[in-house]
This record gives sequence, structure tokens and C-alpha cells, in this order.
Amino acid sequence: MTETDDIEVGWHLHPDSWGHGYATEAARAALAREFAAGAREVYAVVSPGNDPSMAVARRLGMTHLGRRTGWYGGEVLETFVRRADA
Repeated sequence: MTETDDIEVGWHLHPDSWGHGYATEAARAALAREFAAGAREVYAVVSPGNDPSMAVARRLGMTHLGRRTGWYGGEVLETFVRRADA
């Protein structure tokens, strides 16, 4: 694994908590904190086919960049980014 300066936001919730907006609310707060601290961009990666998590990323205003294999041992992941100026 190669260390980077990339900042990633993520969410993993118990199924009992799905569909209540908790992931979006928590991730939105994490994004705000990172941008307030000077981050220029924050990434999210999602397993292909995980449509609910991709919907969270889009609700956060993140842009889909396509699939990426540069993180997590080469696993193919849908990649999203939110830039501070967005």
C-alpha cells in the first residue's frame, strides 16, 4: 500500500440505521471540518453496486470520477471527490 496525502470520508452504518440520513449528516459535518481546516479536496470511495452509498456521496455534492484501483490493495472502487471551491 502506498501512503498518500489524500483525505477520505466514509460511512459504515448498521442496517437498522439505514435510510434515516445519518450517513449524510455525519459525512457533511466531516467535510465541513476538513474544509475549515484547509483541505482542498476530500474523497469517498464506494464498492461498485453500492447505490445507497453512491447516493450519499452525490447528496454531499461530490463528483463521480469513475473507478479507481489506487487504494485498498488495488480493489476496484467508485471514486468521488468534493473540492473546497465547489
